[in-house]
Amino acid sequence: MKFDNILILGGGSAGWMTAATMIHQFPNKKITVVESPNFPTVGVGESTIGGINEWMSLLQIEDKDFMKSCDASYKLSIRFENFYKKGDGGFHYPFGLPFTENNKFGNNDWYFKKMANPDLHVSDYAECYYPQMALVKQNKLFKNEDNRLTNFNFTQDTAYHFDATKFGLWLKENYCLPRGVNHISDDITSIETNDSGIVSLNKKYKADLFIDCTGFKSMLLGGALEEPFESYSDMLPNNKAWATRIPYKNKEEEMNTYTNCTALGNGWVWNIPLWSRIGTGYVYSDKHVTDEEALQEFKKHLGRDDLEFKNIK
Repeated sequence: MKFDNILILGGGSAGWMTAATMIHQFPNKKITVVESPNFPTVGVGESTIGGINEWMSLLQIEDKDFMKSCDASYKLSIRFENFYKKGDGGFHYPFGLPFTENNKFGNNDWYFKKMANPDLHVSDYAECYYPQMALVKQNKLFKNEDNRLTNFNFTQDTAYHFDATKFGLWLKENYCLPRGVNHISDDITSIETNDSGIVSLNKKYKADLFIDCTGFKSMLLGGALEEPFESYSDMLPNNKAWATRIPYKNKEEEMNTYTNCTALGNGWVWNIPLWSRIGTGYVYSDKHVTDEEALQEFKKHLGRDDLEFKNIK
């Protein structure tokens, strides 16, 4: 079957990233995004991983193009605190590949070091194998164009913290619409189907291919097509989060080049430093703690309760 008319239902970062990919790969096809003017995006996703650079490269988007508009900062690693044990001092999981040149047994050399030094701190592994940890520890970053830092590729081994809602809007206004993506602002009240699948939306929006970017609503897949939701709760018990935003007190110290994760009694807290503020939240399981108990635990961790907290299922 030939797909010349592609319709994406839902905006946000998912919808506009999909539209950007489609219009880049298929510039001669009709690409349309239909999004509701009355349902705001969730907009909590603010921390990316290195793989986003492969997508950026595909679409020929550079960091200088979007960062200022999306409140973005650079990210080199993910730090885990209290995951090994309480008060462990934290350890990093940097992006990129470990540097193992001249090692006898590749990554395993470190395990011999650990056996010889049982009290070795949990952070030592990353500091041994990832040269960019020198940047992380000093809160620095450079493009490494002269390869002074061995095995660190700025393009591949960095990612971003950004405002996901602003990123979606940037893609819409600066990438998708200028390249010919059609935008329709409308509430979808009916979805027409037949034995082959979806036929139209509101009896007037038709396409050869429909893509569902409506998030938790799952209007096409879960709603119209009745595809069952596959839960990963057997592996990922956390199913809720309290989220908030914190203004900087000392930007020089608090805007780190990594996402910080801190284990608490019933889950873990993310800390994501954007350019103008910090995004933070507590992920937990409501099977083990009530929403109110989790909120109080989160406020105690932050040491403040004067913020606006949003509960996300």
